[in-house]
Amino acid sequence: MEESTKSAIIKSIVLCLLGAIFVGGIFLVIVRNKKPKTGDDYVLTVVDGITTTDLDKKYPSDGIQVVELYTKILQVLYKETYTEKQEDDMLKVLKGLMDEDFLAQNANFEGVMKLDVKQKRDEDYSIPLYTVITRDPVIRELDGKKTQMIECKILLRHGTVGSNYIYQFILRKDDEGKWKIYGWAVKPEEE
Repeated sequence: MEESTKSAIIKSIVLCLLGAIFVGGIFLVIVRNKKPKTGDDYVLTVVDGITTTDLDKKYPSDGIQVVELYTKILQVLYKETYTEKQEDDMLKVLKGLMDEDFLAQNANFEGVMKLDVKQKRDEDYSIPLYTVITRDPVIRELDGKKTQMIECKILLRHGTVGSNYIYQFILRKDDEGKWKIYGWAVKPEEE
């Protein structure tokens, strides 16, 4: 009996070792095939899309795109999560869309916008939807510079209540041929 007990113990030890080798081999195959995360796996957020916008290299090609970018930035500022640096970067892009005369009259543009954004966020405002209405803006001359008006319908939500507004943006072409926001008027959408 003693011989059969030794044989059973040896068989058990051999089977345990083979099982351990098998499990270890599977573990090594899994670990070896697992790719480490790289920067390529990072998904660009809507905030990143705005903060990485370089208006010097790629400025919107027409007034409609300027208005769309302006409104998109406000939409993100009012509702998305971001850091203070990201907010500063988004406001810098927003400022880059503004006409130099407008900025001269609004010297503290970024500070005023920060306060406005904080108020809108605190009071649960958001822009869930916007649509540029003007598709073929009429270009006119004013004081020797080309101007155009572009209307944009914006749904401004306060909590769960939404109201539609028509923003009438006035854009002026600068000396580099870029359309810049010169000002705007806001009116509730007529029902």
